[in-house]
Amino acid sequence: MPINQQFETHLTTNKINKIEQFDLDFQLNVAWIMDYFHAFAGERYVFINKDKSFKLIGIGHHSVLTADTIHPVHIERQFKAIVQDAAYIGNGSQYELKLFGGFQFDNNESKNFSAYEKSHFIIPKIQVVESNGHASIIFVDQSSDKIQIIDALRHHAAEKVQDNKIISAEDIDLDLFKSNAHKAISMMQQDKLEKVVLSRKRKITMARDIDILPLIEQAMKNHEVSYFALIESGAQTFITKTPEQLVAVQDGILHTNAIAGTMGKSIDNAKQKLLDDEKNLYEHKIVVESIKEDLAPFTNEITLKQSPDILENQFFYHLYTPINAKLNRGGLLEVTESLHPTPALGGFPKRAAMHFLAEANEGRGLYGAPLGYVDLNDEGEFIVAIRSMVIQDNTAMLFAGCGIVKSSVVESEVYETEIKFKPMLEMLGVNEDE
Repeated sequence: MPINQQFETHLTTNKINKIEQFDLDFQLNVAWIMDYFHAFAGERYVFINKDKSFKLIGIGHHSVLTADTIHPVHIERQFKAIVQDAAYIGNGSQYELKLFGGFQFDNNESKNFSAYEKSHFIIPKIQVVESNGHASIIFVDQSSDKIQIIDALRHHAAEKVQDNKIISAEDIDLDLFKSNAHKAISMMQQDKLEKVVLSRKRKITMARDIDILPLIEQAMKNHEVSYFALIESGAQTFITKTPEQLVAVQDGILHTNAIAGTMGKSIDNAKQKLLDDEKNLYEHKIVVESIKEDLAPFTNEITLKQSPDILENQFFYHLYTPINAKLNRGGLLEVTESLHPTPALGGFPKRAAMHFLAEANEGRGLYGAPLGYVDLNDEGEFIVAIRSMVIQDNTAMLFAGCGIVKSSVVESEVYETEIKFKPMLEMLGVNEDE
């Protein structure tokens, strides 16, 4: 269906008349909330920021705003048309309700993400938000027994889930990854490409269906500085635990960053070696310059440091440069579409790298894609969904990537992606020797 026809359909069928918000006087336990709403399995989502000061939970589908191409600006227009005339009851405002979702890495087909559209966003029936210790629940679905739900959430505790065991772990298309890496390096040696980011897949099969509750609990206990996001769509669940923000907008100020260049923490003096490493510094510089170029249509006031800092995660160090800008033109989703993919996830020059990836047959789907939320005030945050997996029944397809430049050694890049599988393996409770 053409996008303009989808737009008309949503306008006539899904308009919201009333939104009601209640303050919550208890601390959120995300896994317990998801367990309480288990009847909505397949229609839930979670977003938690790096320091866990912001948590967003969506329950049920009031509207699923989709397009079969990457077109987030049209999705934003649908959201505003559906919500902007709603009466708001409570201490908050219409701006409290968030539109959550994302769009896939590119328009190529991915058999691993059959449950998700190319643009896939959700207005939930119920949304729970916690920001800096203050929690509230928002009801879009007015048929809910609001007081009963709030009281039940206050006293609910999930039962302990039984341990799950791994049956098999299988690398998918590893030879294709190596072949693509060799081809990319050859093109760089001919000055046809400067950088491209390739990805790998690993399929984990467990003894029983994978329960998402212990995965959420593990993510909340872990003190690694990473975002956590989960979005269900029918039988599939996509999960990412990523260090990388793509863009955020608050009070008219745009925040983004360059994260490119990686070294495992097991290497002696890894932090200093990374700061001095020519290959990683070059890779990082490419990302910084590309982001500045992508932001040019939206701002003429960009602030950043001249040399990168170090971002530390559980298994590795990254080169990291924060970038801030005053947003003069455009909205959050428009900027998100312009920035995606940064050279940290696609390559450089962007057009040449995306053409290479279109022929690489990786089928990325939501891996490396923007995922996040926006409100009616055009504020919100989108992350880059690296270190991720898509779960269906008792299987999990894991994704990891690495930047290829002229000086890359293919076997070294294979090793780097091995490290990047670890956060998802750890979340699944899989030991390295299994």
